Amino acid sequence: MKKRMVLLWGVLGIVVMGMGVVGMKTMTILKSRAMSYHYDVATDYHYEFNQSRASIFTCSLKGGVVTLPDGVSLAKTTLLKLHIDTTWKGEYLQPSITLSSQEDQRIAYLERGAKGIRYLNLSHLGSNKRKTIKLQGEYVTIKDQQVSVICFEKPKQKNPTIMVLAPHPDDAEIAAFGLYSESNRSYVVTITAGDAGAFMYDELYRDPVRHYLKKGELRTWDSLMVPRLGGVSGEQIVNLGFFDGTLAQMYQDQNHTVVGRYTKIGDISTYRKQNSSLLSKGLVGEANWRGLVDNLSYLLQEIRPDIIVTPYPLIDNHPDHQLTTVALLEAIKKVGLVEGSLYLYTNHFRYTEYYPYGDEGGSLSLPPALEADTYFDALYSYPLSSVTQKSKLLALEAMHDLRLDTQWRSPLENYRLGWKQLREQAKGIDDSYFRRGVRANELFFVIDIANLSKTRVKQVLSPRSLP
Repeated sequence: MKKRMVLLWGVLGIVVMGMGVVGMKTMTILKSRAMSYHYDVATDYHYEFNQSRASIFTCSLKGGVVTLPDGVSLAKTTLLKLHIDTTWKGEYLQPSITLSSQEDQRIAYLERGAKGIRYLNLSHLGSNKRKTIKLQGEYVTIKDQQVSVICFEKPKQKNPTIMVLAPHPDDAEIAAFGLYSESNRSYVVTITAGDAGAFMYDELYRDPVRHYLKKGELRTWDSLMVPRLGGVSGEQIVNLGFFDGTLAQMYQDQNHTVVGRYTKIGDISTYRKQNSSLLSKGLVGEANWRGLVDNLSYLLQEIRPDIIVTPYPLIDNHPDHQLTTVALLEAIKKVGLVEGSLYLYTNHFRYTEYYPYGDEGGSLSLPPALEADTYFDALYSYPLSSVTQKSKLLALEAMHDLRLDTQWRSPLENYRLGWKQLREQAKGIDDSYFRRGVRANELFFVIDIANLSKTRVKQVLSPRSLP
């Protein structure tokens, strides 16, 4: 009897210890996720649409089904505003909502533990005739409620000239590969050589200077070659050759010529000489702010874009991204450009590097907004077919900086890399652009160039955080 009691207490002890370990791991995972979001996920998203060209409708959501009112077209950029709540499982597992029409189906992903007002992207989910959308939540509760449907007209201009500004090699592909690859009038302009960041090739180059020179050379080559996978002519691709991570220094002391952060080289032709387009013949100046603005001014006059795709300084937290757009605005003013539109994007969202959430292929909708400070004249959701999504994934894979570190060449390091990726996925902190960048659509905040003189627009397009 005593032996049985000892055995029983032993088993109970093991169970209690196991529960304690599980509890500690659970708390660690939840803490990791909370730290990764950097904002309260149990709060409403705040967007103000009355300032924009939105058409807003009200209807009912009952039993997980919404019948869209007359005047709503899923061929347009269409959002559904509703209140959601995740279940207790949604604190640990990836919550999502499957959106289904009679013609198509899409998945919208949410934060773990999300609660409050959210916006689901219904764009391109069906034709004008199909008005019924079914919502099926996984680890999400959707109660019957009154909802808002927000619609924006499609851009009316056919076959516009598009100029994509990428602060670094790969930014154009992450943000707008689908948009630029389906037009024969697209130009891709990369600002820097990408000669900074992680010390990725240390197994091959022990000397940091040699390493970053090679990294800049490779990434410049990527920026000039990869857009060709999207059908962009080599004559419509150019890299300005500025040094990665130096735009803030250039902006703060605009008469100072900077050098590479790690290479300490100051010759602007170091990477720029790889250009082959005739556009590069007009690139002049040195690695300073005036040189950046002058080169963008020259390109605006040569390309005469109808659409300029560029980072949104209010919501993109990277100084190089913010200041790419600030320099663009100075160039627009310098050349007197008054027509066209800015298509604003974020690759480094201000609250977290893990947005957008969920798996690749999911629907991309509005990012978290804790305050109604995000100005836009319109929203534009550009659909990506499954074929285009695959092409985009391969374009990202062609970028050296997005691939695995060269430590994969060692079997032991390869094993460690695998475990690292598994841990990140379990914690919900996978920041891979293969997950974040390949979605069912690309989303842009649209601001008319004619409205750039507005005080409110000036505020949201000014740099928000500089080192």
